[in-house]
Amino acid sequence: MRDATRLDVYYNDSKALFIIPLYQRKYAWQKKHCQRLFEDLKIVHEKNLYSHFFGSIVSVKASETQNDLLIIDGQQRITTISILILAAINAVHNGDMACDNDEFLNDVRKKYLYAPYRKGDRKIKLVPIEDDRRAYDALFTNDEDNFVSPSESGVTSNYLFFYDLIKSASSITFEDLIEAIERLIVIDICLDSKDNPQLIFESLNSCGKDLEEADKVRNYLLMSLTKEEQEEYYHTYWSKIEKYTDGEPTMFIRDYLTINTNITSSLDDLYFDFKKYDSDHQQSRKDLLADMLKYAKYYKMAAKGCTGNPEIDKKFKQLASIGSNVCMPFYLAFWNYADENQISEDIRYEVLDVVEAYWARRIICSYPANALLKIFASLHSDVLRIIKAHVKRGVELTVSYAELLKYILLKKQGTGFFPTDNLVKEEFPHRQVYKIPGDYKNFLFERMENLNSKEYDDAIIKKMKEGKITIEHIMPQHMSAQWKADLGENAMEINERYLHTFANLTLSGYNLDYSNRPYNEKYNGYILKRTNKDTKQTSEIQVFGFKDSAFKLSNYLKNHETFGEKELIERGQILLENFLKLWPMITTQYVPLEKEIELVTLDDDDVELTGRKILGFRYNGTRHDVDSWKEMLLGVCKILYNEKTSDMIYLSTKEEYLHSKQKTYNTKVADKCFVWTANDTKSKRNTLLYIFGELGIAPSELELELKPITETTLYDDLED
Repeated sequence: MRDATRLDVYYNDSKALFIIPLYQRKYAWQKKHCQRLFEDLKIVHEKNLYSHFFGSIVSVKASETQNDLLIIDGQQRITTISILILAAINAVHNGDMACDNDEFLNDVRKKYLYAPYRKGDRKIKLVPIEDDRRAYDALFTNDEDNFVSPSESGVTSNYLFFYDLIKSASSITFEDLIEAIERLIVIDICLDSKDNPQLIFESLNSCGKDLEEADKVRNYLLMSLTKEEQEEYYHTYWSKIEKYTDGEPTMFIRDYLTINTNITSSLDDLYFDFKKYDSDHQQSRKDLLADMLKYAKYYKMAAKGCTGNPEIDKKFKQLASIGSNVCMPFYLAFWNYADENQISEDIRYEVLDVVEAYWARRIICSYPANALLKIFASLHSDVLRIIKAHVKRGVELTVSYAELLKYILLKKQGTGFFPTDNLVKEEFPHRQVYKIPGDYKNFLFERMENLNSKEYDDAIIKKMKEGKITIEHIMPQHMSAQWKADLGENAMEINERYLHTFANLTLSGYNLDYSNRPYNEKYNGYILKRTNKDTKQTSEIQVFGFKDSAFKLSNYLKNHETFGEKELIERGQILLENFLKLWPMITTQYVPLEKEIELVTLDDDDVELTGRKILGFRYNGTRHDVDSWKEMLLGVCKILYNEKTSDMIYLSTKEEYLHSKQKTYNTKVADKCFVWTANDTKSKRNTLLYIFGELGIAPSELELELKPITETTLYDDLED
């Protein structure tokens, strides 16, 4: 039998034990799963939701003579609910949770924790596997001295965690919590004695394709609607979102969240982050889906280069060939802003040109691409911050969006640095181009071949991926005696130095034919004889040389009948000059406002906080005065604790930056929540970055007011 069942109905049988078979794994829910369940139950209560889906439970009768059920699938959920209810009952008995009805409390205890009318010695309803059972049964004593150590058992650990959450949630009574639990809906799959439970278990857990995160988001968005609304919203919005994202909207949804939160979700948490975003913003389903559809259209424009402007489309396609989507949140946010503010197509093109130059120079200078994920997630917000500052100060902004973008990128330091001409000139001659990732290589060679010619060949990358065009080593990797003789006594040193650099690489359709032939043959071309294996007939094929090459990258070679170190140096210099013309160093006309205070965000990597004097901080639109970094750290943590109590308690149990017990190096935020404060400014910043990341809050939401650097003096970074 299979049916959607309220959890209170599932527990109705007062004669049945829930038995976890010995072959099942130990209880394994982590605190983050418990915290998420507790938050969901709070939402069910606060929003008076009719139901909340809790998954499926597969069981089979343990025997023909008793009502006991073997829990084949869903044991983690059953165990967790039992632990939570037991923690709530004990919290009431200890005076840590309000309950107005003792009779209701006893009814819940009998129904959910016991099988009072079952024949036999054991009356406790849940029967975990042996190790978990010992820990679970000990909780009924309501005496921590009798508990199995939380370091040895997840049952004990999660019980104590739930207890702390209950104790901190003073606005929720026992009745409120149980009512929310009873609104949980499970899919009840109960097998009879003729079914093979192992086959059913394997079918549930091994067959078919797992749901993508986008599938979960779709179900979440549509399942709560009426049948008519589901039909309408699916066809009007969701099916089009899938179409614009090539049927794979998961990455788009992540980018959509990044735009709205300035945080890049991990794929594992994407569904839960989306639910949280929706819960926080309280949009109607229609408005939310309409907004997602708008951005999905921009997503297609950026991914496919189909804006309708030929030059912009070409630029988007060139950027897409890099093979990375880290820029996508910026493209989407900027394109929406550009449409709303009627930014000209020339400025839009310039913005994309700046992004391309940033990419190309970083590739040549070996800067890590993973740093760009964070940079592009907040890049549009960084521009808006300048615009808003001008509005607030009443100072007219006389430069374009592109100039502001260049200003921000030029301020980047560390891994976000915009490589200068001097750095490019230093790195270009030695960059091991042939060894960089394939998409980067294709991007560089296509652009270096076509330059900005109006007669560009837009099929080069396609032909490279198909193998019709390949990257050719002019001087081969495995040199023949003739090559060694042509290069002279330093042949091996020259080969090692220049082999994989731009100076020694070009494009060719004859890579396999050229092989390691002498340069004069590669230059002039030659007749290649091939014998058909089947017919044994020999045919002659004309292999054209560099002097007849159609590729612009071989232009230098057309005029040089010899090729040695002198030519390598000359050709490398020409290609470097082409690179600098193709991606020139940016400058900006923007002059920043004179600083009354310096306002920076928590995640602003361009600002060194060590030795700086903090005057205050701003969070959620409210300003707070502080005199020290320690006062700021404590103040922010207390605000976050009041906003997200259960999350902060959970983080305290991890014993990293937050702790559950008083230590000499930490300071109290609240009961069982202490923050590490005996450290330097950099560590305080890292503490907040960690907390904000774990809570899913964009670090840019916290702004720090600093005394301008010109007016402050450096002081000892260590604080009490």
